[in-house]
Amino acid sequence: MTPSFKPFLFILIISTVLVAGISFYSYSQSKVILKERMTLATQQTVMQTVDELNLMLRSYEDLTYNVITDAGILSSLQTYGDMQSDELDRYNAANQIKSILSVRFFNKADIKDVHLFPLDTSAKEISTVGPSESRLAYVNSDWYKQAIAGDGRNVWLETRRNGFLGVESPSFAISRILKLTSGIKFILFIEISSQEVNDELAETQLGKTGELVLLNDASLLLSQSHQGIIGDKYRIPLLAPDKTNRDETKYLMRKAFVQVDGKEHLVVTSKLASTGWTVEAVFPVNELIQDTAKLRNTMLISIVLIGIATFLINFFYQRRLSNAAIRYMAYHDHLTDLANRKLFNELLDREVVLSKQQGLRFAVLFIDLDRLKLINDTFGHGAGDKLLVDIGAKLKQHLPKSYTTARFGGDEFLVLMPNVKDDFEIEVVIHELAALIQQPIYYQDKELFVSASIGVSMYPQDGDSGPALIKNADMAMYSVKESGRSNHRFYDAEMDKKSYGKFELERDLRKALEREQLLLVYQPQVHVESGEVVGVEALVRWKHHEQGMISPADFIPIAEETRLIIPIGEWILYTACRQNKSWQDAGLPPVHVSVNLSIHQFQSPGIVDNVAYILRETGLAPQYLELEITESIAMHDVEQVIRTLQGLSDLGVKISIDDFGTGYSSLSYLKNFPIERLKVDKSFLDNMIESPKERAIVGSIIVMSHSLGLKVTAEGVENVEQVQLLRELNCDDAQGYYYSRPLFPDDCAKRIAENAIYAGRG
Repeated sequence: MTPSFKPFLFILIISTVLVAGISFYSYSQSKVILKERMTLATQQTVMQTVDELNLMLRSYEDLTYNVITDAGILSSLQTYGDMQSDELDRYNAANQIKSILSVRFFNKADIKDVHLFPLDTSAKEISTVGPSESRLAYVNSDWYKQAIAGDGRNVWLETRRNGFLGVESPSFAISRILKLTSGIKFILFIEISSQEVNDELAETQLGKTGELVLLNDASLLLSQSHQGIIGDKYRIPLLAPDKTNRDETKYLMRKAFVQVDGKEHLVVTSKLASTGWTVEAVFPVNELIQDTAKLRNTMLISIVLIGIATFLINFFYQRRLSNAAIRYMAYHDHLTDLANRKLFNELLDREVVLSKQQGLRFAVLFIDLDRLKLINDTFGHGAGDKLLVDIGAKLKQHLPKSYTTARFGGDEFLVLMPNVKDDFEIEVVIHELAALIQQPIYYQDKELFVSASIGVSMYPQDGDSGPALIKNADMAMYSVKESGRSNHRFYDAEMDKKSYGKFELERDLRKALEREQLLLVYQPQVHVESGEVVGVEALVRWKHHEQGMISPADFIPIAEETRLIIPIGEWILYTACRQNKSWQDAGLPPVHVSVNLSIHQFQSPGIVDNVAYILRETGLAPQYLELEITESIAMHDVEQVIRTLQGLSDLGVKISIDDFGTGYSSLSYLKNFPIERLKVDKSFLDNMIESPKERAIVGSIIVMSHSLGLKVTAEGVENVEQVQLLRELNCDDAQGYYYSRPLFPDDCAKRIAENAIYAGRG
């Protein structure tokens, strides 16, 4: 037996050594793999946290910008900072500023206080809460000096344990120098609770003792920590940058394994774009590696008991699990854990094949959440993600397991309903889903509500392939969006026709100028008191080669969407100026011609040069051209609007605000614009006879406009009663069907020549 035993023992020893070596190698590799996974996961966590904090800080920077561009605040600050002004005026100005600041800032509960510190020693601080502080209380502080050094830029002030101005709670702050046109300077100072930052960092779990913290360049804590408080030196110093690499963008995200108190930690850091502060993630390696040690011991026992067989089984089993995990990640949405688009498409293709073989019907529901963007903009993307996760979980729990629910992307979901008997079954499911989605979702003690627009396509009548069914369900959903949202609609072929019709209209509109299908008509503008024609408004019409006259309501939105409105608008401006010049050359009484500017045309960089060029080319004197912009254009980027309007005004062109009263502007803003006229929207005139309130509104607009030196034109005048009221209210001019419909150029020339007086009619 001895001869036969020795070879067996030799083989056993060799096998044991071999397996032991493989086992220890596998153990060491598992450590490496786990470390790499941990590093990648931690880096992703840091990146997401940095993105969310950057969005948070950017929202505060936007608030400071709102202040320095707020005409009401700037005007009141001018009065308050002018020491020559009346003391009562300065007192009222300060109260006005406090009121505006309260409305602007204290809808955000994390903002502790807002101050305006004058750099002039003779003025006092303006604060939203509490009495004004003495200058000696803050003028020598380091944050005050930092704010001055910022010289108009946003300056971020690091978290303080007891706050800045007696708040007695941890907070950080943003400050900015605000310089008025008169040279008076103020420091805008906003103190912000650090609780929201702490909550954001605390949401992420990094093992039992790992954590995310916020540090300054001196490794001082700007957030809460397991082993320190705000203001203390953090136990793990910041990672030093690679001095050999001068390109800082290559080490904005840094990682390293460091030894602290004899224990290895993974440290990952990244900087915030606005403040330069550092987000640092610390993860004890031993919390992960201890599971690997158990795996090593199990392997060693397996060597003794079952040898190579156990190792091979373990190897293939781990490989199978890994492949399954990879496949799951490839076919599921990482946020909601629902099926993703790829898996849904595969299951949908299978359902098409199965239904075709068995003669079954099924439905595809395309669900789009309404107002999710508003929630993201208001409460942050954390709230939007929470809402998506909760809705995904509700859909998964409520719908039968035979249904397939997927997140298609963004705020869109897909549901596959197999083996549908009739439309009533679908209607029942849709109503249940709508009610489910409309249930409130709670985020940080806030109730969030959304509704859903749902489109439905059916197999086989709405498509015989997966892509076709999804496209048609999507088209039905967009039909719901266009008709008011929060509803559902089944696909029908008319939707395709409508979509194709819109496509054809866009295609023909691109050639309308070349084919000379666009034409202008002119509606007279009449002086209310004398009845004289004082101007005309140029209005575009489209005479389609097949469909005849097409309403501007049908093609102007397409022109706006495709930006064809820019060349069309230039053609309108040139044609109107040339026509007015030709009327003058023919000896007609000179009148101004009004031309509407679209937002795309107004915002184009060369608008002033284009207008100047057209005036030179047509020979029309600039005082006979009036350019109309809407309120929405006027209130978009007010500073740029003022610069553009001033450039046009310097040419000698007149400026008017069209459809006044339907937007969000006010006379306090308009007084800063170089405009000559307001055009009161037709909606006010429609009810002016019966409604004293509408009459009072129109009268107030006219009185305030005249006090600012502005003329007023009433649009949409249709009867003599309106004319009489407008005359009593001292309205300057009017236009509408009572006086004249839009006229072709020759007819308009006759009307100007007649210079008929309409005041006596009726």
